[in-house]
Amino acid sequence: MTLAVITLLALVLFVNVSAVSAANTTTVDANSIIKSSDTVKNYVETKKTVPSTVTVGTKKVTSQQYLYLLTSTVTNLNKNTKKSVTVKTVAKAPNPVESVSTGTLPKSEYVKLSGKITTFVNTYGRLPNFITTSKGKMNPDNLIYTYSKIVAFYKTNNRLPNTVSVAPWKTTSGEGAPTTVSGSTQAKINTIGYKEATFRRAQGNSNPTTMEKIGWGDCWASSSWLYNKLSAIGVKVRIVQCVGGSYPLHRWAQINTGNGWVTWNYAKYKSLHIGAIGYGYKVVKTYTG
Repeated sequence: MTLAVITLLALVLFVNVSAVSAANTTTVDANSIIKSSDTVKNYVETKKTVPSTVTVGTKKVTSQQYLYLLTSTVTNLNKNTKKSVTVKTVAKAPNPVESVSTGTLPKSEYVKLSGKITTFVNTYGRLPNFITTSKGKMNPDNLIYTYSKIVAFYKTNNRLPNTVSVAPWKTTSGEGAPTTVSGSTQAKINTIGYKEATFRRAQGNSNPTTMEKIGWGDCWASSSWLYNKLSAIGVKVRIVQCVGGSYPLHRWAQINTGNGWVTWNYAKYKSLHIGAIGYGYKVVKTYTG
């Protein structure tokens, strides 16, 4: 009789502990993660930084936790499943490092890397300082942006992209903005930037000359106008165009003043036009002086 009572008490204790453990486990569904990806991608492209927190469904997570959710979801989507993902406690990378070059990662590579990231987090409880790719080392902020683009592509196209574009984080964040040009050249660049910001953004006019006359134009008119004005003062400039996503015809300008090609800083001049929307890009036209 005593043995039976002890056994029963042990069983009750086990059930109660299991129930508490389950109650303390938080998960978010795949659809909520997928839905949030566009928000994060657009935030990075507009604010030039990674958000400190992200709302996924009804749960607010840190950017470190969000990378874990993204990479776990990419791994699952590659297996044609939309499993919920556990929200783990994830610490920041102590010493982020980056030395990546502009290019693209094939699907096979970024899927493999997503597994490495989740394994690292599960093992060490923090983000890695970098992940080594075929294009070099990528820091956590760049990884968050890259995987948000991948999942955002899935959201739009219901499949993972065949490739994903990558670039140095300083290019995306604006840290690679012109620093080596002379004061007079920078003043000319600023004048062009503030002038371009006076043009309204609207569809129906793709001609830069016409835009200057009527005061409005689309992204093709704006990027061509910047190309014409910047090349006229000897600044290396090029026009790039999306190759996928929801905006395959979108164009914007990039310049190179000694630190590599960087997206024109539309936000600095409060331009109504914008760069780096959509998925990846191709170079349309280049002036190198």
